[in-house]
Amino acid sequence: MKHFFKSLAVCAGLLVLCSAAQAATVTAGPGGFDGGYATTITYESDNSFARRGTSNDRDNPLNALGATDGAFFELGFRGTADFTFGTRFANTIEITEVTFGSPSNFPEAVKVYVGDGGLFQFVTELTNVAAQGGGVISLAGLIGTSFDTVRLVDASPLSSTAQSDAFGPLGGFDIDSIRVAPVPLPAAGVMLLTALGGMAFMRRRRKNDA
Repeated sequence: MKHFFKSLAVCAGLLVLCSAAQAATVTAGPGGFDGGYATTITYESDNSFARRGTSNDRDNPLNALGATDGAFFELGFRGTADFTFGTRFANTIEITEVTFGSPSNFPEAVKVYVGDGGLFQFVTELTNVAAQGGGVISLAGLIGTSFDTVRLVDASPLSSTAQSDAFGPLGGFDIDSIRVAPVPLPAAGVMLLTALGGMAFMRRRRKNDA
């Protein structure tokens, strides 16, 4: 019996170690709304979990935010990142990827999910070839009418990389930008914003006339 409880204690210790070994995540970005482009990213910062390189500033998560500009963030082999946009969205997602040289010679891919309140559903798998210049993904047929988060999970084959370190290959899908189609305001919301804008204009006019 003594050995049995000792074994239980060892197993419990291993469970604690396993839970402590979960990847650390960090959230970065300015937040707010930027024309539908991603404004925050929550990503795995521990490079032993997300195997990404450092050349060309590819380990900078802010490169994946905002408009397409040629700067990119490497997701890392089997890495995961969540993106928010300062708005709920529906209909489409556009993901722009960067691959130096020929994308077909460095095959990369990412699994795309959408979330609503922390519950995610799979949409599709996107290759870097399809995402050059912007790969548009339809959200038609999914459960729900709008979403708040895009989750990307790297699905690149090991053959896609020419980089490695002492622990193995580095690489993964390279994200330049992500843009969603915001959910349009209801007609009543548009009228309210118009009315508020008109009131602000009248206040300024009265102040100038005084």
